[in-house]
Amino acid sequence: MINFSRLLNVKETARDVKKHYNKRAEEVPKHLIRYANVKAPMVAWNITRKCNFSCDMCHLDSALEADSDELTTQEAITFIDQMASMKVPMISVYGGEPLTRNDFFALAGHAHNKGLRIILSSNAALITEKKAREIAVSGISYVGIDMDGFSQISGAMDVIAGLEKALPAIKYLRDAGVGCGVRITIGSFNLSEMSSIIKAIENAGLKRFAVCQHFGGRDWKTVKEERREIIDSLIDYAMKNPEMEVVTEQLYDDGVYLLQRVAECEPELAAEMGKLLARQGGCPAGDRIVNVDYRGNVHLCPYWKDRTIGNIREQKLSDICFDEGNEILTMMKDKTRYLKGKCGRCMHNHICRGCGARAEEMCGDPFGADPACYLTEEEITGVCHS
Repeated sequence: MINFSRLLNVKETARDVKKHYNKRAEEVPKHLIRYANVKAPMVAWNITRKCNFSCDMCHLDSALEADSDELTTQEAITFIDQMASMKVPMISVYGGEPLTRNDFFALAGHAHNKGLRIILSSNAALITEKKAREIAVSGISYVGIDMDGFSQISGAMDVIAGLEKALPAIKYLRDAGVGCGVRITIGSFNLSEMSSIIKAIENAGLKRFAVCQHFGGRDWKTVKEERREIIDSLIDYAMKNPEMEVVTEQLYDDGVYLLQRVAECEPELAAEMGKLLARQGGCPAGDRIVNVDYRGNVHLCPYWKDRTIGNIREQKLSDICFDEGNEILTMMKDKTRYLKGKCGRCMHNHICRGCGARAEEMCGDPFGADPACYLTEEEITGVCHS
């Protein structure tokens, strides 16, 4: 993800990064983990397939019932112990809907007792006042509310109506001392409503939101045009509203575009921002993040289900992640050496690295050009071809 707000506040963020760079994972503030010199990857854990919603745009293979082969409570506890022993810096727990697991709080509490940091991604429909207190007691300090479920209304996506439905859960979390923000999906179906959506987020008293773009089965040219419009509006908003934390997901060329926008008016600030983006290092798939699904399969990232590098039922996570004989893992850690096409030509590929999942899906090569990149040839090479 690209955090526009922290990048625009680059001087303060850079000082914090420098101060915490070589500290142990548990000593680094969670918002700085992406910049820290931590050996173990963050883990995105799809703890269950079961979900109480059935969203058209779900990319998590969710279903109304749990899979019969999901990790048992004991297997999940063993896995948590593995993550603790290798000092995983952070666990982002996804589903389905994690709160549908009866043992969720037992697992979260065990992870907390082991010194692990957990962020919960939830659709919030199951968050009652009691559950919000349980979330706090289990050591979870932040809940990212995915708005897709609440926003599915009469076959359409209505984020504003969804936010209204989420307000009780937001209040319960706030009263329990748990931080929260929302993740919203933007596309042609609601792009014109973005300013109204952001105003609704402000009215909900939230201080953080993340934007995810709808990709599935769409023309890439349209997606790219939408993305540029989305990012321009978000940059404008973030510049004018420093008290709101604005985050984008899925494309790391957002960081390059932000860098170029800032360079037009504040070149010195852009130079510092470039250093911070380089330290973040672009797409972390298979390097600074791995995904573990409800069956224990380990993937390079949550969006790359076709690439399985092991299973925690058969090997320890550390043996999977630190396997020097795994060619794809070795290449992902030094990805810029292998990038081809537009991504290979890009002078900013060290701060983006493209998306291997999309490249492999579209052209059969994980190191090929990211088909979703919306930057022009001039923007990636600095050469005007007119």
